[in-house]
Amino acid sequence: MNFSRLPVFLRRALRIGLLAPHLAWGVAMAGLAFPLFNSAQRDRFIMAWSRRLLRVLGVRVRTTPAPSLPGGALLVCNHVSWLDIYLIYAARRVHFVSKSEVRAWPVAGWLAHKTGTLFLERGRRADTARVNTEMRALMQSGAWVAVFPEGTTSDGRGLRRFLPSLLQPAVELNCPIVPAALHYRSLDNAYSAAPAYIDEMSLWQSLMRIVGEPGLIAKLQFGEPILPNGHRRDLAAQAERAVSVLLGLRPSASEPADTAPQIPAGPPA
Repeated sequence: MNFSRLPVFLRRALRIGLLAPHLAWGVAMAGLAFPLFNSAQRDRFIMAWSRRLLRVLGVRVRTTPAPSLPGGALLVCNHVSWLDIYLIYAARRVHFVSKSEVRAWPVAGWLAHKTGTLFLERGRRADTARVNTEMRALMQSGAWVAVFPEGTTSDGRGLRRFLPSLLQPAVELNCPIVPAALHYRSLDNAYSAAPAYIDEMSLWQSLMRIVGEPGLIAKLQFGEPILPNGHRRDLAAQAERAVSVLLGLRPSASEPADTAPQIPAGPPA
């Protein structure tokens, strides 16, 4: 069906109608099948479910291949929307770091927990140390961990300073840091603000904006891995420049402050 030709109210109704059973399928599988799956089977399901979710929401994915690495890595990316999580999941299985409040969200918080999200209580340095320990364990096992070093979402037209605190595990383990950049376009390849999850917007309001669009194009680009040689402040600045280049922005000359991070609104699942 060509959703782009339908009135907005009908696009929303049809896509929400498709979304409900897709969410139910995800909840059922996470609750009943995940305990029986091995890690590879869980990973494949999470990636396939995310790809299907994006199709249901009318999002067309354009992505470059993730670099092939022999072990664990830390993925750093700009942050625009809760859609970012599923766009990255669709391309590469990772474990996200999210604010602790997400764990309490109905359905979404439970799904985030089941997909291996690490929850951080903002403003507590001791909790940052705990999450860093969990990140180290994952990366030592060969897994990828993903963080949004801007600390919050933006409208996608710029890039905030990268905060370095969550880069410390990569420094300690000598794990590569993989920069990535994502941005959203309308079907005619113009900038789209529809996915931007900003300005105290609720998740429901954001969802209604997205499903009301004729369609979206989501682009995800992976950069060359950065070897963690140096202090985390320098690495944060280096990663920020790499993401700026991928986005086609002028790299910032500012150095990110070495402060405890503010964790973004995602992931909702």
